[in-house]
Amino acid sequence: MCSSHDRPNEHAQQYPELISGNLNGTTLIIPISLVTARGIIPKEYGIVEHAYRELLPSFPQGMYPMMAQIVHDHDIQLPAYNASLPDFSRASFEFPFIDIFGDGRTSFRWAGTSMISAHNKDAIQGAESYYGIHVHPAAFDPPCNAYKSQPDGSTYVHSEAANPEGKRSKFMTLETTSSPEEVPYPLDFLQNITNQPVFANMQACDYYRRLFNTSLTTGENAPVPVKGNVVADLEPFGTAQSWNGVYGWRLTTPFLEAPVPEECSPVVAVK
Repeated sequence: MCSSHDRPNEHAQQYPELISGNLNGTTLIIPISLVTARGIIPKEYGIVEHAYRELLPSFPQGMYPMMAQIVHDHDIQLPAYNASLPDFSRASFEFPFIDIFGDGRTSFRWAGTSMISAHNKDAIQGAESYYGIHVHPAAFDPPCNAYKSQPDGSTYVHSEAANPEGKRSKFMTLETTSSPEEVPYPLDFLQNITNQPVFANMQACDYYRRLFNTSLTTGENAPVPVKGNVVADLEPFGTAQSWNGVYGWRLTTPFLEAPVPEECSPVVAVK
């Protein structure tokens, strides 16, 4: 048994009909070639390239902003049903600015695979049955927090899922240091991509909202720009990958989520 350093959920009673909690962790932006992205993202979906170029005018031509993240969901509550869910961690590659309706303007985020804490069967079942996500039950280091601090001031987090039948283990490791002088991706960009509706296969969309205007994102709790390294062997990649010197943010925000899946809709997405 271990305890989390995360702060308690202080907004549950404001939104009793919604699932709420605090999400703490690290999100890194990895520039990959549009050719690579086009080969990974299912062919039936487009990429809204102009949308991320409007937010990032200096983003390299011919490149696409893939996300790598490991986050920790804490103090999850649904007050209207007097329900709660144990904490869990998750790791994934995610792909924002996806056009699933062919309108060339509405951005969704594709996340087909995730590693989720093996002890949280409800979180795993929900991801698989509600949203069609392929889940690898995994162990996380640290097990009850979003990351751990190293003696040199950097932070570290690792997830690993042992696969059966002698197959390669799936894993992701993020190591970061603060980079206050280098912030190629402003916080507004992170807010945009982390609030795009997320889906795995269009059977349902998760209109998950992260709140960037609370006490968790101000003062001593303000988000920290980071620079770091990613090493992973996780779908949609077929082999182990590594990237060095990529940038992103380490932060905590409250989140809100509908208790049941919703139909994917461009009308809902642009609200």
